[in-house]
Amino acid sequence: VKNMQNRELAIEVTEIKNPSSLRIKFDCGLGDNGRSVIKSRTYSSLKHDAKPLDVLNVAKAIASLQKHSVLDIAKQDNTSLN
Repeated sequence: VKNMQNRELAIEVTEIKNPSSLRIKFDCGLGDNGRSVIKSRTYSSLKHDAKPLDVLNVAKAIASLQKHSVLDIAKQDNTSLN
């Protein structure tokens, strides 16, 4: 807070939408230590304006090719602020 007193705060912001990514988490069973093994796969360069339903359907199609069960499907948006 002390350093903020001498700086101007922005009154406008510009958002730049960057490519998003799709992350799928899989339950890979139990490890040797008895703990859950969770692995994730990330697919980058997803169009930032991809519709959630389309992303989900693609993720489910990818997941159907895997032998492990899906724990989570996430679309990670990436926005730069100026």
